[in-house]
Amino acid sequence: MPEIPEIETVCTHLRDSVLNSPITGITINRAKCLNIASESFISLVSGQSISAVGRRAKIILLTLSNHHTITIHFMLEGYVQLLKSDDPDLSHASVALCLSTDKTLAFFKINLGYIHLFPTTDWRTIDDVSNIGPEPLSEDFTASHFLALLRTRKGMIKPLLMDQKLIAGIGNVYSNEVLFCSRILPTRKVKEMTDEELSHIYHCLRSILNQAIYRGGVYDRKYSRSDTLTGGYVPYLKVAYRTDGPCYECGLPIQTQRVGGRNAFYCSNCQH
Repeated sequence: MPEIPEIETVCTHLRDSVLNSPITGITINRAKCLNIASESFISLVSGQSISAVGRRAKIILLTLSNHHTITIHFMLEGYVQLLKSDDPDLSHASVALCLSTDKTLAFFKINLGYIHLFPTTDWRTIDDVSNIGPEPLSEDFTASHFLALLRTRKGMIKPLLMDQKLIAGIGNVYSNEVLFCSRILPTRKVKEMTDEELSHIYHCLRSILNQAIYRGGVYDRKYSRSDTLTGGYVPYLKVAYRTDGPCYECGLPIQTQRVGGRNAFYCSNCQH
C-alpha cells in the first residue's frame, strides 16, 4: 500500500501535468468505487477543471473548479497513470478522466480503495479524513507532540507507528525503515522505552519520509512514460522486504516476523 512518500510523488506528477486542466469526458467501469451514482459523478465532474491537488495521509485530494473535491484512496493495488486518449490500457481503468490536452487520467484497480466526490473544498470536514491522526511532516508535529501521543498508548512500537488514528500516512515500509534508523526492534513496548529513544524515532521518521519523498518513494507503477521519479527510493531501503539479505551495517541477515498482523523486517544485531 502506498504511504506518504508514494502519495506525495503522485501529487507532484498531478500538479505538473493536470493542474487547471478541464475534464472533457469521464468513463466509469467500476461504479462500486464511487460514493454516488455514476450519472451524478459524471454530471458534477464533467466540464470542471482541477484547480488544486493535495494530500491527507494516504488520500489524494483533487479540488475542482465547482468547489467539489474528489478523494482517492488506492488501498493495496490502486494506481493512477496519465495516458494518451487512445491508449488500449484505458479499457481496464476503474475510472478515467479525459482531459482537454488529449491525455486521460486513468485510475486502475480501485477495488478495495475508492474515488469519492464531496461538495466541499475544505477536506477537513470530509468524513474520509476527519478522524485521521496528525501529519508527521507538518510544522506543528513536534518531538514533544510525538512523545505525548505515544505516552498515552500501550503495545509494540511498530503497530503504533502504523495506526492511522494516531499518526497519519505511515505503513509497513516506512515503519520498518524508521525503526532500523533508530535502532529499535519492532516488538519493543512503548511503555518500556525512554524519551531519548522515542525522540530518536521521531527524528528518523521525519528524515526518512523527507528523503523518500525527494527520491520518489518505492511505488513500482510509473505515472507516465516520461516518469523518472517514481520508485527512486527502492535502492535506499535498509530492511523492508530484504529478508535474508545482509544488513548494510553489520552483515548479518535481515529477519522477518509477524508483528501486529504485518511483516516486520529488522536486524536483530543492530536493533535492540
